[in-house]
Amino acid sequence: MATTKNQADPTFRNYTATSAQSYAKNRRGYPDELISLVIDRHTSSGGRLDVLLDLGCGPGTATRSLAPRFRHAVGADPGRSMIETARTVPCVTASGEPTTFVVCASDSISSIDALKRFSSDGTTHNTVDLITAGTSAHWFDFPDFYVEASKILRPGGSIIMWCTKGYYVDERTTPNAAKLQQLWQDFEDVVLKPYEMEGNRLTRGLYADLPLPWSEYPADENLDDQGRALLGAFQKSEFSRQVFNDGGHIGPDGKFLMSRRATFEQSRAMLGTASPVTRWREAHKEQLERGEVEDLVDKVFRESVELLEEVPEGRGRDWVEGGSAVVVMTIKKKKESA
Repeated sequence: MATTKNQADPTFRNYTATSAQSYAKNRRGYPDELISLVIDRHTSSGGRLDVLLDLGCGPGTATRSLAPRFRHAVGADPGRSMIETARTVPCVTASGEPTTFVVCASDSISSIDALKRFSSDGTTHNTVDLITAGTSAHWFDFPDFYVEASKILRPGGSIIMWCTKGYYVDERTTPNAAKLQQLWQDFEDVVLKPYEMEGNRLTRGLYADLPLPWSEYPADENLDDQGRALLGAFQKSEFSRQVFNDGGHIGPDGKFLMSRRATFEQSRAMLGTASPVTRWREAHKEQLERGEVEDLVDKVFRESVELLEEVPEGRGRDWVEGGSAVVVMTIKKKKESA
């Protein structure tokens, strides 16, 4: 698969302090089932629970659930306001040590000074056991990220990346479910699509097209012999990509891995943190101020209420149950590094 450098996200990394705080308040954390799955994927193949690097951590959404499983933890994000917000809430590791939050992008993680404290030789080389990326890897620079990860991961260490896609109403509990689902699908496919970037499209594909260490990178990619050797340190045979609830299909347990019951007020606030929504609002700022257009989030929830009220059991209801599709991808570094 040929690939080029990913386009950096211009929205989250340029958040103001107020925007970062709103993101932290309105983005829910990840369920224990997903966090346990991540840890199991890492440890089942011999991964240690010593040093964690949560990359693209934002305000620490996933870090707060992962850090208590490790002796040491570092959260990194290119957005300064995101990191400043992350530092305002305590996040303690299994050893009682506070998590360190640093401003750093995916293509320079081997330069994180905080990691040197956990190494035996005062460098970042072979220091980290697990690198996680919760709904953030689609903004990374490839293959630079993998080259950098190869430098800091211990032999046998892991990269585990996951993301979610869409929202599927629970047909068993949602009145007028088919029409409501079609409304939300059109909102994603028609309203938001023109404001997506390549990273957003990668999440819609559940990372099926996310570059991997063994992808066919173009000849003009800035990869020297050392870089290609570092990419070769990853074990292709141990790669796994697990998909859950795609298309809204519920497993034998009758649950979504990422299930949510939320009021429209909660869902409205959370949807407002999505980068395509932010870009739509920026593009329509003057029209919104003049009252010429209805805010896209207000509109979809107004129409959702109208659909619920079409049937008796939906009248007066201001909440929905459902969940998102999830992909979890695991990449292992060879136990004997190249």
